[in-house]
Amino acid sequence: MRILLTNDDGYTSEGLSALTDALVADGHEVWVCAPSIERSASSHAMTLHQEITITEFGPQRFHCSGTPVDCILYATKAKVFDHHPDLVISGINHGFNISTDILYSGTVAAAREAALTGLKAIAVSCSRDTEGNFPFARAAAFIVAHLEQFSGLASPECVININIPGEGSGTWKSGVPAYLDYHDVVERRQKSDDDRSMVLGMRGGITPSQRCDTRQSDFQLVEAGYVSVTALAILPPVHGAIQQRLEAMSHE
Repeated sequence: MRILLTNDDGYTSEGLSALTDALVADGHEVWVCAPSIERSASSHAMTLHQEITITEFGPQRFHCSGTPVDCILYATKAKVFDHHPDLVISGINHGFNISTDILYSGTVAAAREAALTGLKAIAVSCSRDTEGNFPFARAAAFIVAHLEQFSGLASPECVININIPGEGSGTWKSGVPAYLDYHDVVERRQKSDDDRSMVLGMRGGITPSQRCDTRQSDFQLVEAGYVSVTALAILPPVHGAIQQRLEAMSHE
């Protein structure tokens, strides 16, 4: 299988390297087009009014000065590779992309952009284990073992989003997104040379909590040690009840 890899952690990231090695060892032809630097939480941002640079750093290996979405958008439209890939995998991300995380995630957005261009795509993320390490080798082995199974479900209308906990048996279950509350702290200080400006920064690392009663959410599954697998629709769903009210109002 010809597989194009990307991510939002950058082309030198450990997760991308582990997945590349595992797929090559399994006999796949692996291409890479990933950001030149870390682009975490860039969502579906793309570069429209500036130029980007795509640089070759090895055979069928490129890094891109733009966003994760740019990696897919420009690599496909500029025909950086001779053929279309059979599959795009975005990851392995350094940290979960579950529930409302998917709204911010550059990892998921790159997979979504691949689907919008007509390609099959999977997004893969994992969390740290109890010793503070990311289990990239185990996560990559899980993807290789289930590649045919999950890639067959991906389509231009659906991205398969996989989240692998740092600890667990490796058993997977289907999970659905839920609303999360984030408890990150915004730190603030005044600029010493400008009393009209303030400097703000986010201090993260605090585990979110689920704030809705959704059952078998991806958040609940990974908290319980399961691998969560979710079929994400490309088009955002409408709010059914409000859409019905709008329809009724339009006929008044």
